[in-house]
Amino acid sequence: MKIRQKLSGTVSTAVLTVSALICGCSTPGDSLFKTQTEQAILHWSTGRDEEAVHYAQRALQNNPDDAYALVIAGMSYERLGYPNQAKALYERASNIDNADVGVFGSMRNLPPEELKRTAAARLAALSLPQTPLAIVDPKTEGRAVFTSAGFPAQPEEAKEKTNAQDQEKIKGGLDMLEEGDRNIVLRFLIFTRLRDEKYVTPNEWLARRTVNLGGLLPYTLTPAAKGLDLPSPTGDVIVGRLNALREALEMRAITPREHAAEREIILEALLPSNPFYRMDAVPPPRDILEGATALRRIEMLQNIGLITPEEAKKEKEAIEKLTYAKIGMTGGDGKPNETAAKCIQKCLSAPVNPCPAAVAKPAVTKTKAKAKAKKPVPVPVKKKTESTCSCE
Repeated sequence: MKIRQKLSGTVSTAVLTVSALICGCSTPGDSLFKTQTEQAILHWSTGRDEEAVHYAQRALQNNPDDAYALVIAGMSYERLGYPNQAKALYERASNIDNADVGVFGSMRNLPPEELKRTAAARLAALSLPQTPLAIVDPKTEGRAVFTSAGFPAQPEEAKEKTNAQDQEKIKGGLDMLEEGDRNIVLRFLIFTRLRDEKYVTPNEWLARRTVNLGGLLPYTLTPAAKGLDLPSPTGDVIVGRLNALREALEMRAITPREHAAEREIILEALLPSNPFYRMDAVPPPRDILEGATALRRIEMLQNIGLITPEEAKKEKEAIEKLTYAKIGMTGGDGKPNETAAKCIQKCLSAPVNPCPAAVAKPAVTKTKAKAKAKKPVPVPVKKKTESTCSCE
């Protein structure tokens, strides 16, 4: 019996020692199990959060700047369901500046900057619900909209750098678009990035693209959701927020339900899945120049991969038909005549510049006039004016 008791005691001691080496740390100069901080870490690692808080608070009475005691107490309060106490401890830990402390699973020293970064990350995760990136705003008829958190203020140097990067991105033709149209295109580009980087599924992309594709193809499809022409946060901001939500979920700073709810609101604010209100229909081109610009826009959208060749073909046909009808260049059957087709193709390839002034014809002498008078008078042909073909 005595031998069995001795063996049992030896095994218990060995288990505690191994647990301390794997899950605990040792502050420099102290032996195992003699500091309050070590006891707090050991109890936290085994799930006894109340005991961990007790020992951590005792450690903080002796040393208010004990970084590990602050972080352990904060994580214990998180699991106990007291986020406000945890945030207060993380704030203190992220602002300390003291000597090195031990690290889990090792006897090496850890710079306080590492613990400060950990505390700051957990503090940011706990603060996520208080600073949403997007909300459902009753003032905008219940639509999901982005908040000011999505548009952080930047110093002038950062703005200039961002503008330079944007100029690089719009070399593909976004610079030809007006602001509202550009915002619509940018939203689609951001969503394609989320799809490519696995933040959304292909089915989510397809569903939201389908109901909002009228923002890219206004002459063949139903208008897109109302508000898509408003500015949205950059792709980096949205990706950063989704990463923060995922990290907060992994750290149990938010619940799976909170994670799913905010993620859905962000996606709804970017491209609504079932819009009740839609934008106004785009008016047809007023002349050939506007028609040619609309055709260039479709080619640009196809080049950057937002629309398919089949979708581009249908939209181009609709633009040409509307343009011909608007300027009265259709025949009795409603189809464009050959002259009209050649004219709009010329406008499509010509630079958008004002037409040159007409060159004055040389004066006709009396002798030539008499000679011409003997010839049969030709049927007068109506000259083309700028309203007929502005690129002539």
